[in-house]
Amino acid sequence: MRFPIARRNPYIIGRPITEPNLFFGRESLFRFVEDSLYKGSQVILLHGQRRIGKSSVLAQIPNFVDLEQFAFVPLSLEGDSQKPLGEVLHELARDSLEHFSLMDAIALPSIAELEADPRTFVDRFLLQLRQALNVQNLVLLLDEFDAFYSLKVAAGHLFQYLQSEVYHHPDLYIIPVVGRQLNDLPELVSLFREAPNQEVGLLDRRSAERLITKPAEGLLDYSQDAIDAILELSAGHPYFTQVVCFAVFSHAREENRWQVTRADVDSIVEKALELGEGGLAWFWDGLPIPERVVFAAAAEVPETKLIADQADDASILSFTQEEPLALLRDLGVSLTPPLHDAVFHLSDWKFLQPVGSNRPTGTSIPPRIATFRVTIELVRRWLVRRHALQHEIWELERLDPEIDHLYQEIKKARPFGVTLSIISRLSPILAANPNHFGALFDLAECVMEIRNFSQAVKYYDRAYRVDPVRAKDGFLQALWEYGEELGDEGHLEEAKAALKQALEIAPDNPEIYELLEKIYKEEKYSGYFKTVFPPSLNPVSDRDFPSEAVSEIVLESDLTNLQNKFSDVWKLVEDNAPSEVKDRALERLEELKEIFTTQELNLTTMAYVRQWFEKNLPAPLYEAVSRFLEEIISKASNVN
Repeated sequence: MRFPIARRNPYIIGRPITEPNLFFGRESLFRFVEDSLYKGSQVILLHGQRRIGKSSVLAQIPNFVDLEQFAFVPLSLEGDSQKPLGEVLHELARDSLEHFSLMDAIALPSIAELEADPRTFVDRFLLQLRQALNVQNLVLLLDEFDAFYSLKVAAGHLFQYLQSEVYHHPDLYIIPVVGRQLNDLPELVSLFREAPNQEVGLLDRRSAERLITKPAEGLLDYSQDAIDAILELSAGHPYFTQVVCFAVFSHAREENRWQVTRADVDSIVEKALELGEGGLAWFWDGLPIPERVVFAAAAEVPETKLIADQADDASILSFTQEEPLALLRDLGVSLTPPLHDAVFHLSDWKFLQPVGSNRPTGTSIPPRIATFRVTIELVRRWLVRRHALQHEIWELERLDPEIDHLYQEIKKARPFGVTLSIISRLSPILAANPNHFGALFDLAECVMEIRNFSQAVKYYDRAYRVDPVRAKDGFLQALWEYGEELGDEGHLEEAKAALKQALEIAPDNPEIYELLEKIYKEEKYSGYFKTVFPPSLNPVSDRDFPSEAVSEIVLESDLTNLQNKFSDVWKLVEDNAPSEVKDRALERLEELKEIFTTQELNLTTMAYVRQWFEKNLPAPLYEAVSRFLEEIISKASNVN
């Protein structure tokens, strides 16, 4: 059967469901509310995730909870968190009158009256409301109740006011709804510690299937496989189920094809993500920063498995508690205690669903490893597309606003400050927040400026994992300079390691290849020095040569001759070396004087001096020094 393309979409997104015929499930929740009210519980706390359907539940309580002599007053505290108590009570009174169309029947108390005496709201206004409605009990259904928790002073005033009024008026009941875990609201729980509470959670399978099929009954024909596909995406979350079904219906209307298959559901995922963007963002914004970062990592782990295996196997969506943290570590994130705790917070808050063992434990042998998956697959896919992990980790800079403020002040002063002073101010920032990546990058640049290449490599190595594009040039320069410095000092293996790491980043960089080739040549040259002596006379360490043996290698007459030639080389360098490197060149020659003062040959020093002259001085001067060193080798070889 075919239906008109203009048929209205029956699924609802973006507003609470007030129509009883379009609301499905929650029967046990309504029975809980009804039983609690019947037993005289004056405060009933309902809590759950954002967009889980709490406002719809409040809107439906008058329709599904049937108790004589009870009237339900739906009210919202959204946008009231910064208002004084008198103004909040005034708006609640106004909304109550508007809901029951009693604006002309009952006088609305003014803000001034309520600020002067807040008890007027209950003692006079609610008494008049009960009389007008001809009921004994009023139940205030308070949506967005935790909005006040962002300002503890206002929260304290409202919470304490309501607690006091409920205590003194047995005919007043309140059902606050909060979008947080009750553990996160200690003041609220403390004030209403005897109040029964219930979580507004995911729909059960039967209710979720009714939510899928009933609104479009007679229009869409869902295969069982299509229903399964929808629930695999939404996990029975009412908002996301509505979003997917809305997209499915729109697709069917566009195609004028009303039989829904799994392939149809798969085809509308991107459209569903667009439709649910507002709710998804709200879903995300309610999380603290460490939980956001770990949640993004948890979403990314299965994605890498799916890409690698090219298979949509449900088991691929599972991961251990360590895998998101390992992914963060690979991106240069320091795994602080809040990040370790975030995995289990996300599980407690139902964003992650335990698979098998809920938590790791040391009581079993071997200890069990907790395994999780993202509870709502549609949310996971949205995180991968909209909240790339490489970007989200930068939010960790804002964990401590005071530390970040100090960093901003240092950043402003940096162009005018002494580098060493800036380093001394940046280091405590990174110590206080190891994941302040702005401080990390600035420290890398600063230590590079003072030519502390080993420390620059350390900072840039981590910075490169955080942001490869931004750190690449600085990291390459640090590795090149560090490799050259190590080579000059005779630490050839370490020099090669640094340059090989640079080649992994820039495999086509000719300067790195050129320097690495020099290191290899120097390594070969140093090896040649060692081959002219028998093993018994080889150095006992990288720098020391046995003095007993040296006295037999170079004769007294040879030392005199070499001293004369050394003086000639010294004068040649002193007279002809370029002025900008002359002092350093003479310092290098000074290092060779140990041959005459100790009668020891330091092979590493000789190799280092030769390489330095080759790199920094004109060819004639380099050749003169090289011939002098070769003569030393020749004299020693003749003695042997």
